[in-house]
Amino acid sequence: MSEAVEAEIIEPEEASELTVAYSPAVIEANFDALEAHVRRLVADYEGATYDMGKDENVKAAKRDRAYLNGIAKEIDERRKAVSREYTKPLAAFEDRCKAVAGIAKQAADGIKAQLDEAEEERQLRAYAKLREHYEEFAGLLAPVVPYERFHEKQWTNKTFGEVKAFKALEAKVERLAQDWETLKAQFQGEPFYDEAERELFATLDLGAAITAAHKAEEERRRIAELKAAMEPEPVEEPEPEPEAVPEPAECQPAEFPQPLEQMPEPQPAPMSAPVPPAPPAPAPVAMAGDPWTVVVPCATREQMQGVAAALKAQGVVGTIMHGTVGQVYERMNGGY
Repeated sequence: MSEAVEAEIIEPEEASELTVAYSPAVIEANFDALEAHVRRLVADYEGATYDMGKDENVKAAKRDRAYLNGIAKEIDERRKAVSREYTKPLAAFEDRCKAVAGIAKQAADGIKAQLDEAEEERQLRAYAKLREHYEEFAGLLAPVVPYERFHEKQWTNKTFGEVKAFKALEAKVERLAQDWETLKAQFQGEPFYDEAERELFATLDLGAAITAAHKAEEERRRIAELKAAMEPEPVEEPEPEPEAVPEPAECQPAEFPQPLEQMPEPQPAPMSAPVPPAPPAPAPVAMAGDPWTVVVPCATREQMQGVAAALKAQGVVGTIMHGTVGQVYERMNGGY
């Protein structure tokens, strides 16, 4: 009697590709019978109208709507349950595929990180060369406009090339220099030129700079109009009547036959009570200096006596004589 032998299926330990064996599933359902049942239930409600003016009709409409929604919900819940069961094998298949593929992706990501780091370092070196070339080429413009405003990302790409990037940078700098000359030719000397120039260096855009200039001029004009509108209108004041200017009286000097200092002092008027005498004026102190001549065109005797007293108080000695310079000269040289 022979013994039954059970065959053992040995699955290989490794496989170079994914091999899948599956049979398309077939879902069968009593759709026709279910459809006939639903149509019979809904037949009484199709085209139904309700008089919503009455509370009982509103309640009936809500009740009927809930009943019909219940029929639809029951069918939908059954559909979802079958769908979950049907897709379980597919979900498990997808999860396992992603897990196995993730092993290779993880290793690839490690290599990509190294490649990205190397590329970043290469781009930084290319950027530094471009900036150095810009500072040499732009000259005095470099401190005013930093290289960052000129830089374009494509210049550091490996496929763009260093020589091509240098030429593109030089062309951009020359274009800015031309735009600057155009701006100066149109607006230099205007009160808003500085704003336009700042806009040009900030954006490297001549159109934006011209727009900024026009905007600044428009704002200046509006502010000037506002100030003019707020200032009160000037009130015309009546012309003041001219004051009569008295004619200056002609000074007629009195004749004094002798020098002012040699004339007797006027006697004080008698007083009811004795007044102590004033202390004597200090003796004039001789001072070194040059001779002086004081010419007084017109004065009274009392005024000149005051001048004489003031001179004595300062220690100035001399003689005050009445008359013009010519008259005094004649008297001192043989006249009266």
